[in-house]
Amino acid sequence: MSSGVFSVGLTALSAAQVGVLTTSHNIANASTQGYTRQQIVQTTNTPLFTGVGFLGQGTSVQTIQRVYNQFISNQLMAAQTGVAEMDTYLAQIDQLDNLLADPNAGLSPALSDFFNGVQELAANPSSVPARQAMLSGGQALAARFQSIDRRISEVRDGVNQQITDEIAKINSYATQLGEINQRIILAQATGSNQPPNDLIDQREQLISDLNKEIRTQTFQQGDGTYNIFIGNGQPLVVGREVSTLQAVQDVNDPQKITVSLRSPYGTTMTLIESLLTGGNLGGLLAFRSQSLDPAQNALGRVAIGLAQTFNEIHRLGQDLTGALGGNFFNVPAPVVNSGTLNATQATVLSAQIVNSDYRVVFDGTNYDVTRLSDGTAFNNLTFPAVVDGVTISLSSGTPLVNDAFIVRPGNPAGSRVIAESDNTGTAVLNSAGSNIQALTVSDYRLDVTAAGGPYTFTLTRLSDGQLWSGSGASAALALADLATQQQVGFNLAFSGTNPSVGDSFSIQPTRVGARNISVALTDPSAIAAAAPFRTAATLGNTGTATISAGSVEDKSYLPLTAPVTLTFNSTTNQFAVAGAVPAVANIAYNPATVTSKAISFNGLSFTISGTPQNGDTFTLSANANGVSDSRTMQLLGGLQTLNALAGTPGSTSAGATASFQAAYAQIVSQVGNKAREVEVTGKAQQSLADQAQSARDQISGVNLDEEAANLMRYQQAYQAAAKMLDIAGRLLDEILALGR
Repeated sequence: MSSGVFSVGLTALSAAQVGVLTTSHNIANASTQGYTRQQIVQTTNTPLFTGVGFLGQGTSVQTIQRVYNQFISNQLMAAQTGVAEMDTYLAQIDQLDNLLADPNAGLSPALSDFFNGVQELAANPSSVPARQAMLSGGQALAARFQSIDRRISEVRDGVNQQITDEIAKINSYATQLGEINQRIILAQATGSNQPPNDLIDQREQLISDLNKEIRTQTFQQGDGTYNIFIGNGQPLVVGREVSTLQAVQDVNDPQKITVSLRSPYGTTMTLIESLLTGGNLGGLLAFRSQSLDPAQNALGRVAIGLAQTFNEIHRLGQDLTGALGGNFFNVPAPVVNSGTLNATQATVLSAQIVNSDYRVVFDGTNYDVTRLSDGTAFNNLTFPAVVDGVTISLSSGTPLVNDAFIVRPGNPAGSRVIAESDNTGTAVLNSAGSNIQALTVSDYRLDVTAAGGPYTFTLTRLSDGQLWSGSGASAALALADLATQQQVGFNLAFSGTNPSVGDSFSIQPTRVGARNISVALTDPSAIAAAAPFRTAATLGNTGTATISAGSVEDKSYLPLTAPVTLTFNSTTNQFAVAGAVPAVANIAYNPATVTSKAISFNGLSFTISGTPQNGDTFTLSANANGVSDSRTMQLLGGLQTLNALAGTPGSTSAGATASFQAAYAQIVSQVGNKAREVEVTGKAQQSLADQAQSARDQISGVNLDEEAANLMRYQQAYQAAAKMLDIAGRLLDEILALGR
């Protein structure tokens, strides 16, 4: 009897001792990060059958288990990775927001100052100080573009460095997780498969820390190890084997650091950036793709749009010396990067944003289109036709042989299509889209999908995945075919060897627009404030007809080397045109049916109004000594409020709905709105994380009051077990005494 009491007492004493040790361990680690409260799992031993029934054999501790809820833990990690992502995103976008919205260092003040100088010169075209002020304003505006872009590039460099740092942290955590997986396997093997709770806690904490760097998915294996995956299932840790992330230069963009995964066996794969979400790394990648790239591209789009549009009008003017105007701004060309994995040395020679006018002539069957900036011909076209991203179509009427039209797709200040006045048909043309208005903030990728004849190229707009394809017997013809399929605002040309299948090229039409814009002029007298021709009514005219000052649509036929006269014939109700080069047919004008008529030929446009009498004459001549003429400068001043760009920087549809000031304001607004969105989302994620942490603490955290009570309970059990042993000893002594 005494031996039975003694053995039961020993089991009770042992169980109480384990309980005291476990409780003490909980108390000692109450402040240890990631520690999970432990408790003993105690069961009764198998009872012993006797004649009076089953006698209990005491207790035993089966295991020491963690008080843990997997669902709550997963919720906490998901919330924490979201908090880290939003905090990192917010820290980056706040820099961008403060830069763009700065009332002093932003672009808006420089734009206003520049156009104030334009307006001042329009009011005083002969003033040299006003010309110098405008030139200085242009230089200050270009410098402001460059300054903002330089600061954005510094943010980009910082993001690249932080991506590299985050990758190093992730690799460190992955290595530690691989090692701890191995330790858990060994611990379980030497401990009769009992769970090594403290090692498991360390692993859980490492996974939690890893999730703050990048979102992961974890799967427990039968041997107790965890496999950890990132992205859309790429293995980072599989048991004891660890893959490593690498920061590598993007094959198509040398300014971009991307993430690749190197397996334990040496194979490497580039990870899709959009799938690497969550944590600090996810926040950096999301900020770069969603905010930084679009903002820099949008700023470049404003710079290129302003420079191209300003230049187009300025080139149609006349400077203080009587020479035709040139470019006021130097327009940055798009950036084209050849893929580092390309099989050939073929390069894209240019991705030029062409902002030209076009002359369309009907030959009786088809249309011939000439790009006036360089004389390139696109012959035998049928309408609708796409040339350089500009869609030209027949709106109404019927053209006749040799009818001609001037198409000015990028002209925000005047008509897009001007029918030449000697046309005999009734056709009306329509132009949709333009090189400038077709520009978006997106980057593009050109892929060679077939080579060697025929060639096939695919152009992808990366912002939305829109695809265009062009084919031809040669690379040049394939690019020409591609140009008729797309409206992206730029043209491409190859140099070097022909490309091979699989070659890829990155195109950034506006990325360096703000960085490389500059003022082309250094001499204030070269500012073209005047128009290069003037109109006049002969003093001897007897009718009431008047002629407008006129404007230039195309300078191909300028300067005028001799006056052009329009003489009215009341018998035929026509103006006979003399001196025009090339010659112009008589222009109909019936005072009985019209009160005014817009006339256009040889790139010159003007309006005659009123009733002319027979023999009345009007003259077009070179604008000699036109120092007080400000017609061109007035048009340039109008660009301040004129809609010249697509209204939404991220829009993929052409159409001018925003001024340059408004387009920049939209950049500021979009970045600011995104910053507020990220801030609100981050607060929501933090609230979820706090709730999940509270739930986790209630289940798995150490409550010192509860542990103190447990300690007293196990102490009492220990004392009671000791009393049992004492009684068993006395009983044994009594039995032994009977034998003496």
